Amino acid sequence: MIDLADRPELAPELRLVPHAFRRTFGRPAQGVWYAPGVLNLLGGAVRVPAKWGAIVAGDLRDDGVLELVSVNRPAERAVLPSDDVPAWARGVRARGGATLMCSVDLPHGSGLSASEALNAAVALALGEIATDPEPLDLPGRRLLVVDTRIRREEPQEVRPYNPSSNDLGAELTAYHRAQNPDPEQDAVVEAALKAGARGASMLVDPPGRPAVALVDADLVPAVKKAITKAVEIPPRYLTIAPGPFNSAALR
Repeated sequence: MIDLADRPELAPELRLVPHAFRRTFGRPAQGVWYAPGVLNLLGGAVRVPAKWGAIVAGDLRDDGVLELVSVNRPAERAVLPSDDVPAWARGVRARGGATLMCSVDLPHGSGLSASEALNAAVALALGEIATDPEPLDLPGRRLLVVDTRIRREEPQEVRPYNPSSNDLGAELTAYHRAQNPDPEQDAVVEAALKAGARGASMLVDPPGRPAVALVDADLVPAVKKAITKAVEIPPRYLTIAPGPFNSAALR
């Protein structure tokens, strides 16, 4: 059997993690698993998968211990169950026996729920059933995720919100108005709306203060320009084309 790390038909990112596992543990991984980052809109009422996410590779073990090692932080190993877990692994709620090498290409706090993606990938590796995000079809439109690069320790209040229509743009704006956004999130939303976005709102992804806007595809450059001009720190943008098969591109 060919090691997953040596299979040329696999995407490079899917070979990288098994290769790191073999280099670290001296044996091939039994499998590799992937889970997408999820954009939670309207407080989680609408969930949109993105291309970026979490990849884990490794093998199962029969002692009930879950050992996690990060490609980017190999010295910060997480052993569950334990009360002493590195920050990058604190979102993992799954329990079981496995040794897994992990790679998460989503910045924490950017709005794409990096910890949720990692938890889902680990759950898949342990044989659990992960719930698929709800499909969303908005032809000709884009979800522009704005990572303001603002990180704050204090928790962000989330007020209850119940969508009342099928107009996602209007619902995003209404959701934002019902919350208590960070000033930077508010600046992003107002700039996006003035530039022609169909709707915009804050996102909750601690410790970050991200936001999202629903934009016609041809207006994305103009909306990005308006947002960048309205804030002090140049944001990072992720453009998602929602649909049954979603794609994402960092620009």
